[in-house]
Amino acid sequence: MPEVSLKLFFSCSHKDEALRNELANHLSTLKRGRVISSWHDRMILAGEDWDRQINDNLNTADIILLLVSSYFLASDYCWDVEVNKAIERHYAGEAYVIPVILRSVNWSGAPFAKLQALPKNADPVVSRNWFNQDEAFTDVAKGIRAAAEKLNKERDERRQKQEVDKLRLWEQEEETRKLQQQERERLRLQEQQEQADRLQRQEVERLQRQQEQEEQADRLQRQREQEKADKLRQQQQSTGNDLLSEKGVDYRLLRDLLKAGQWKEADQETLTVMLKASDREHEGWLDSEFINNFPWTDLRTIDQLWVKYSDGHFGYECQKRIDLILMEKTKKSLAIASDGEKEYFYI
Repeated sequence: MPEVSLKLFFSCSHKDEALRNELANHLSTLKRGRVISSWHDRMILAGEDWDRQINDNLNTADIILLLVSSYFLASDYCWDVEVNKAIERHYAGEAYVIPVILRSVNWSGAPFAKLQALPKNADPVVSRNWFNQDEAFTDVAKGIRAAAEKLNKERDERRQKQEVDKLRLWEQEEETRKLQQQERERLRLQEQQEQADRLQRQEVERLQRQQEQEEQADRLQRQREQEKADKLRQQQQSTGNDLLSEKGVDYRLLRDLLKAGQWKEADQETLTVMLKASDREHEGWLDSEFINNFPWTDLRTIDQLWVKYSDGHFGYECQKRIDLILMEKTKKSLAIASDGEKEYFYI
């Protein structure tokens, strides 16, 4: 028996309800054997949308029984909704429609007139052609069983065909995947080699550019230093002022301290004016970035003051060495600390 029974839909007039119930009784063995499960509109529960329930079950039924009578043909809902939808699904191969002639009526010209009807010879259930109604419904039940078995056989054949097709498709896809994987691997190795060659060329070009940039930077740096030195000499010659500052720093106190030979106080004042010239008074220290960008004019002024008043014994580099010695001895004057890749000069 199938794991999932075929869904059977009764389409009939409520005035034929007694005959529908009698037919359902004759289909009991099919229901108990799980060959079919049946549904009709009397199974709609209170509060449910009857139109939606009918359409949902009509659209999912495997077998649709049209219980034909004059009442059925006269019903607008049966004709306009259920019959039209049933015939549409039948010719689309989605359902199996079986007209069951309950009562004698002229149904020629109906949308289902070309379909094989039950009972045999389309003799109405309610007629003298049958010994009794049970004989007619027995014939209908046999026809429905045959239709159900045919549908199940077709379903099994489709399922087997789908499995074979699925296996064949899987094998084809697997073969395609292998070929694609091989091609991807070939392309990956090719791209890897091309990338290595490209990186090597880029590295050579980068080193060449870097060397050119460094050489150009050195030339520009020397040019700027020379220009600043020339400008400073011109300003000093024109003004007679040897205390020039790009930041407006007043170097008179440093000059006076150096002039008086007060080297320790001049050392402290040197740090103070350097912080002012680099806008680092609040921080109290200089890192390598600020030292590299220290105003050239101010650095020149400080250096010349030390050279001038120490009779050439001390300059900027000499002063730096003095500060390092003081740091080791007193840990108070000037400290040079390392933080990551930068050097910090603290007061």
